[in-house]
Amino acid sequence: MTESATEPVRRALLIRTALEVLAEAGGPVQRAEVIARVAERLEFTPYELEPYRSNSAQTRWDNHLTWASTDMRAVGWIDKTAAGWVITDAGRRALATHPNDGKGLDAEAGQAYRAQYRANKARASQPTHRSLLAAALESVEAGQWTTKAELAEAIGADVGTVEAALYEDGLDASHRVLTPGDTASGAVLLPSGEMVPTRAALEKEGVKFDESGMPDESQHVRGQDLRAYLEDRGLVAQPSRRAWLVRGSSVDGHDLIPVWRQQGFTSLRASKLREVEPGIRRPELKAIVDEDYSQTSYAAKAAKLDEFHSFLSRIQMGDLLVTTSQGELYVGTVTGPAEYVKSGDGLSNLRRTVEWAPEGFDYGDLASEIKARLQVQYDVVEMTQQLDLLEKLLAAQTAVVEDDEPPVQPVVTRELTLPEATDELAVRLNVDRAWLQECIDLLRDRPQLIFYGPPGTGKTFIAQHLAAHLAGDNVRLVQFHPAYSYEDFFEGYRPLEEGGFKLKPGPFRKTVDAARESPSTPYFLIIDEINRGNLAKIFGELYFLLEYRSQNVDLLYATDDDIGFTLPENVFIIGTMNTADRSIALVDAAMRRRFAFVPLHPSEPPTDGVLRRWLAASDLDVGVADLLEELNRRIEDPDFKIGPSYFMRKAMHQPGGLERAWRTAILPLLEEHHYGDGTDVRARYGLDTIRARVAGRAASDQAGSGGGEPADPA
Repeated sequence: MTESATEPVRRALLIRTALEVLAEAGGPVQRAEVIARVAERLEFTPYELEPYRSNSAQTRWDNHLTWASTDMRAVGWIDKTAAGWVITDAGRRALATHPNDGKGLDAEAGQAYRAQYRANKARASQPTHRSLLAAALESVEAGQWTTKAELAEAIGADVGTVEAALYEDGLDASHRVLTPGDTASGAVLLPSGEMVPTRAALEKEGVKFDESGMPDESQHVRGQDLRAYLEDRGLVAQPSRRAWLVRGSSVDGHDLIPVWRQQGFTSLRASKLREVEPGIRRPELKAIVDEDYSQTSYAAKAAKLDEFHSFLSRIQMGDLLVTTSQGELYVGTVTGPAEYVKSGDGLSNLRRTVEWAPEGFDYGDLASEIKARLQVQYDVVEMTQQLDLLEKLLAAQTAVVEDDEPPVQPVVTRELTLPEATDELAVRLNVDRAWLQECIDLLRDRPQLIFYGPPGTGKTFIAQHLAAHLAGDNVRLVQFHPAYSYEDFFEGYRPLEEGGFKLKPGPFRKTVDAARESPSTPYFLIIDEINRGNLAKIFGELYFLLEYRSQNVDLLYATDDDIGFTLPENVFIIGTMNTADRSIALVDAAMRRRFAFVPLHPSEPPTDGVLRRWLAASDLDVGVADLLEELNRRIEDPDFKIGPSYFMRKAMHQPGGLERAWRTAILPLLEEHHYGDGTDVRARYGLDTIRARVAGRAASDQAGSGGGEPADPA
């Protein structure tokens, strides 16, 4: 077949063939199988068989068909389910009414998609961000996952905007969006109204999880891929010039920015990366990074792959480059290709020449959009969305080359610091800023902290958001259980497919290894349900290091080259404990001495006001908070009071939602608590009973009775 000058990739034919495949199947077909069956039926042109981008292993025709599937879904020809793609009756009619060559299918489907995109954009209160988020999520297929931070990077927004849109808009693929370090431990609301574990929903779609509960990195859709999808769809323009942030103020505790500016370059450490050609394709670079950084955790390898690929291939001469140091933002222009330089200190082996502007800009004077982007915690971050603002900064200065070069400034060692609490974080968590600041101060004093309280008080939610505020993406989450062991948590020998055993790191060892590479950067490990595990068995000799960080211990699986193990100062631990199962009483004195304990109880600050603030901010009935307060008054045991999280799901505030949740979530907890003591749980705690009590209190207050107790309906 000959190439068409106007349509080099025959999208219409691809659409028709895919519809034929689905029509013949008569049921759901996984995306990969659809691609395979289409490939069997068509003979492709050389152009269609080329990679769709220089950094992709995907062919042009495969890429176009994948994107066309979103158009087919928009026009109503197919549905995308966990079981695969399914043709609809409208899709069958389209097959019957269009010519065999598929002419008109592409135009009709594309028109429907654009109409849907415009409608989404018109409905959204923040049209650009929310409509782009919906479009980006369409590229995350069943069997794949991504993160909030990468979605934020792709659409040019902050993580808070992404979180709000995912929570409020109920986007179809929102359960495929995880928090960095998350083991998919939450739950997802299905269209049927059923709540199922997020991990179960992802596994049903084909996502694999490793022994530590982390999702398979090979199924991870990266931020660069999401951005490329939006650009190729025409939803985001491909800029002729890009802007980049490259960090250098804390490279193994050293500030390299003075040297960069004096000598005119920027750099990455790249201490283990072999010399590769600039412009290398991403799949080839991935194989090299996997080998050269084989001892690094897969999350760290993925981050390095993104950074190296951007530095080697995506950054171009003429792009604008920024960096930060000591409260200043510095701006420059990239003037040369990537090159290897053997640096004496091993901190700047991969370099690009940069013409830096002579002066910096005070961080406090920067536009909020720039400051928000600077919070993304990667060493290389694309800032093209802020290009116009950054170009104005650069234009404000005139580059002057001085005859007398200033002396090379010394490398500055940075101290480990934790950011202060912010009003934004307090609002997001519906707690007081002073309480959050106290938690941060406790971590500064003792780097281990435990939130404890009954279920539903937001312990894990607060731990995740607080850790993300303090450490960005350097957060990992694990969950303890009675069978969890030292080998699961830290390291142990695991069987190999080819036979034999290999010492493999667990989540704590991976966190420690990553923290050692950047001592001035905080790293957090969140341990959910920490009291459900046998702590002495899980921590082993590491128990000692929680209190004495600077001292060495010999590891259980020590090797000949071990010289003793220390726990870095920049590793922080936040645990959560559920007091309803009484297991907190089993925590020994050694554990209590090593952790700061912060209570989260429904009737005490900060938890007591969380629900009322959330309802008011969400424009929902604040009377639900009265029901919760009355319910907790009737529960005598403080460890079994009901937390506000049960009432902070939008589904509960739909017609019938409160009654259903009360019947299926609240009462079963209380029945378990009162098992065998003769209490009529439904009479004492039923929704009708609690409503009557609340109404009685309101009537008593209105009558000015002095706050006397209303009659007990039970």
